[in-house]
Amino acid sequence: MDGLSHLFITISVILVCIYFGYTTFILLLPPFKPRDTSTVTYATPHFYYIFLIPCLNEEKVIGKTVESILNLPHVNKMVIVVDDDSEDATVKLVREMKLNHAKVIERKLPNAQRGKGESLNYSFQKIKRAVTRLGIDPSKVILTVIDGDGRPSKNLLVEADKVFTDPKVGAAQTRIRITNRHKIMPMMQDIEFYSTVSSIQNSREYTDSVGLGGNGQFTRLTALYTLGENPWSTCLLEDFDLGLSILLKGWKNKYISEAVVYQQGLTSVKRFIKQRARWVQGNIQSMNRVKEIRESQLSNISKLDLFYFLAQPWINLLGSLIMLLSWLLTLLFFHQIQLATSFENTWQNWGSIGFLFLLIFSPGLAWCLYHYSVTQKDSDRTSFWRCILAGFVMPFYNLLTIPSIWMAFWRQLFKKESWTKTERLHDDSVQN
Repeated sequence: MDGLSHLFITISVILVCIYFGYTTFILLLPPFKPRDTSTVTYATPHFYYIFLIPCLNEEKVIGKTVESILNLPHVNKMVIVVDDDSEDATVKLVREMKLNHAKVIERKLPNAQRGKGESLNYSFQKIKRAVTRLGIDPSKVILTVIDGDGRPSKNLLVEADKVFTDPKVGAAQTRIRITNRHKIMPMMQDIEFYSTVSSIQNSREYTDSVGLGGNGQFTRLTALYTLGENPWSTCLLEDFDLGLSILLKGWKNKYISEAVVYQQGLTSVKRFIKQRARWVQGNIQSMNRVKEIRESQLSNISKLDLFYFLAQPWINLLGSLIMLLSWLLTLLFFHQIQLATSFENTWQNWGSIGFLFLLIFSPGLAWCLYHYSVTQKDSDRTSFWRCILAGFVMPFYNLLTIPSIWMAFWRQLFKKESWTKTERLHDDSVQN
């Protein structure tokens, strides 16, 4: 048993060291700056932004979402609510607002509720025909996907203008912030999205492999044209799949770090696990793109980063097994300390305990302290002690990925792809 416990403890230490090294590397990367473009000039941007909001029973949040978009200081914009045969008052609420720049597209069963990608493709076809009929330059039309609970920051379109002024940019992803972060579960998601994911996306700027995911996805209409009649796939991770397709067509994806889209965080552990399982299953489904990536004209470092992302479910599955076994065997390994009976007050025992705590808590504390530092420029700063508390909660938060990984593989094995929609909170239950 001692030999086996030593083996798993050694593997765990190596994995933690690799993770901590990777974390340190991406944290030390400076914010990405484009290569020298002083010799390149672009015309003044005059983009037309069309916000697509796929909706299914969004009456609790849809009104303020539409208002927040239309209040953005940008002339050329409109909102299209794509209703997927909601059973609540979503459509009624939007129509009662009687806004000139807000339209509703209704889909009815049996053609509705077939996934977010299907709704977006349906909308794309209508927009494509309208742009052709009106004689609008499609390269100036930017489709922006916002969830029903999305709230854009005031500078969102200002930052988007800067990105899409480069005609080679086909898509962009916005930074995400959680609104109801006064609660611990949403706060952990805020740290994940606003700090961890943002740092990873910044590193992907260096490898030209920025991915699309969640709220605030921008896509140039001409980039979507190159993907055929149905740019969005039926993959459960349709946003990443779309971003990958755009990269493979030779376009550039960019990350908008100076603007944010606010969204609600999940407060239920059960719903959190189900949401992450859907994301992991979508990641598994994207493995069918490996051959396309390998044969593409992308740089080797871009391919390597994409392969690493696609391998995440398998790495995490192996890691979850090793984690559980190593935690169990670590307890057995330290049995000689005998805390319950006769703890020996030696530096070896205290050193062993300290090293164990370092392995468990140091990565999470590093990210939470980084989160504290990056939120100090915000009007709603995150307190130092809340970040320290979050650092100690982080290992348990990460443990929630284990059941989601196993659920995703089980569902993929038995070809189960239906999902219950994430429940929304009332607007007065969240804060910006």
